[in-house]
Amino acid sequence: MNDTKEPLLSIIVINFGEEEHLHKLISSLEKSTFKDFELLLGDVILSNSNNTKIKGTVSEKLISSDINFKLIRLENNYGAPGNRNVLPSYAKGEYLLFLDNDTEILEDTLTNVMDFIKKENSNLVVQLKLVYPNGLIDSCGGLISDLGYPVELNRNSKANEKCFEIKEIFYAKGAAMLVNRRIFKELGEFDKDFFYGYGDTDFSFRALKRGYKVVFFPATVIHHEHGSFSKDLRSREIRLTYFLESRKLYFLLKNFSRGYLFRKMPKVLFYFFGSMLMDLVKRRKTYLFKARVKALLWVISKLPEIYRKRKNEIFVNEEELIRRGLIVKHQLKR
Repeated sequence: MNDTKEPLLSIIVINFGEEEHLHKLISSLEKSTFKDFELLLGDVILSNSNNTKIKGTVSEKLISSDINFKLIRLENNYGAPGNRNVLPSYAKGEYLLFLDNDTEILEDTLTNVMDFIKKENSNLVVQLKLVYPNGLIDSCGGLISDLGYPVELNRNSKANEKCFEIKEIFYAKGAAMLVNRRIFKELGEFDKDFFYGYGDTDFSFRALKRGYKVVFFPATVIHHEHGSFSKDLRSREIRLTYFLESRKLYFLLKNFSRGYLFRKMPKVLFYFFGSMLMDLVKRRKTYLFKARVKALLWVISKLPEIYRKRKNEIFVNEEELIRRGLIVKHQLKR
């Protein structure tokens, strides 16, 4: 459907070769009490085992004619941050809402969050409440530990009063993130070098450093979280270890002040090399050891790029973020 009136909200969804959950999302959008939106659907064109391109899986027939939508085929997979960067150039809305393709909204989700953003402050980055289908919390936003580890609030817990409080957080997850389109452009979009992991954390931190607040708002989004990695446990472990370890180091080196890095990096590296030792001695998983080596080599290869980005970066007093409760002390897992 093409609508001559420009929408207030542009909903951005990236699809990776499946329709089951996407169909649920679209059905939930059709039932929304808030109608002033467009749907921008990026369908990633995947490759088969022979590295031959196969066309995107989404058919325009999947989307109701009652929804103002645009289907964009993405010729390459640029990772979550890079893929999300493509679609805002097509957006007409004043606000952007990033949703994963395995999410659903409630009838009043969009109405509630848009009423909030228009009434309170449009200069916010907002995370919506992510809930698993069984009712447990996926995420009420996140903090960051002083060593760079994400701290998911209320993860896997039952809903309680804290899950209904509007509060400041360190980062909003890209699975359900709302931001003014002007702010998105001002911040320079997502950093595509993250590919998987920490892209939304990096974006949120850049917002914080420029004086914007990142907040959690309890409008519900159901998150099926079917995963985008191989179902094979070993392959999944390797990819997760590589991406999360490499991007954590990249995130720290890119974003934190020299004084903070001088104080914290020795401990960060102690844990990193300690994990490598554990891979060999205790866990006996040499493939994870190799994944961490690969992660470290990737970060080293990116040092010139990190240096270049740091020259254009704004730095803040991390102690102020600690005082506000956005950076918390790292807790060892028992």
